[in-house]
Amino acid sequence: MKGKVASLNIKLPEEVATSKKTFFTAYHKIPQQQPVFLHKTHFEGDGVGDKVHHGGLDQAVCVYPYEHYEKWNAELKLEVPLTIPSFGENITPTKMTEDDVCIGDIFQMGKAVVQITQPRQPCNTLASILCRPDMIKKVVDTGRTGYYLRVLQEGMVTTGDEMVRIHQHPAGISVTEANLIKYGFEKESGKIQRLIEVKELAESMRQSLLKRT
Repeated sequence: MKGKVASLNIKLPEEVATSKKTFFTAYHKIPQQQPVFLHKTHFEGDGVGDKVHHGGLDQAVCVYPYEHYEKWNAELKLEVPLTIPSFGENITPTKMTEDDVCIGDIFQMGKAVVQITQPRQPCNTLASILCRPDMIKKVVDTGRTGYYLRVLQEGMVTTGDEMVRIHQHPAGISVTEANLIKYGFEKESGKIQRLIEVKELAESMRQSLLKRT
C-alpha cells in the first residue's frame, strides 16, 4: 500500500490558555514545507509538553489520517471548520486510516523508516483546545484515534513524500482492531492475547493489556 504525507507538522512546547485553564503543550503544530529531520524520538524542532504521557521511542511520531477531517467537519458543524493539524499530529497522511494499517507495519517515509506501535489515546488537551468536553468519547467511539510510530531509521521527511509499506506484519492486526481491544469493545481473551504477543506493540500498551488477562 502507498499513502502520502499531506502535511508534516512540528512545534516546540508553549504555554497555552483556554477559558478554563493554562497548560504547557506543543499541540498547536505548524505545517512545514521544507524537509525536517526525523530523529529516533522526535522531529527536529518538535517536542511534547507532557513528557509523562507523551513522547519516547514508541511515540516518536503522532499520525492523524487526512480523511478524518472531512468527517469531523460534517459531524461537528463547528463555526470554524477544523483544519490540519487540529489534532496535534506530526504527520497527516492520505490513504492510511486505522482500517488500512496494522500494528508492526513498516513504512518508508521520505528518507526515514518508521513502524506503527499503537493507537493514539485522545487526551484532555484535545478536548480543552477544541472546547468540546465530549470529544474524547467521540474519538474513541468512532475509532478515529490516529496512531503512533517508532523510528527504525532516521532521515529527512518532507510534505508530499510517499509513505510506502515495505513490510506488512504477519499478525495483520489493524489499528482499528487494536482500538477495539484497547477500549474494551472487544473482550475475547484470544484476540487480546494475540495482540499482546505482537512484539512490535508499544510496551506501555502491552503492560496495560496484561493487567486485563
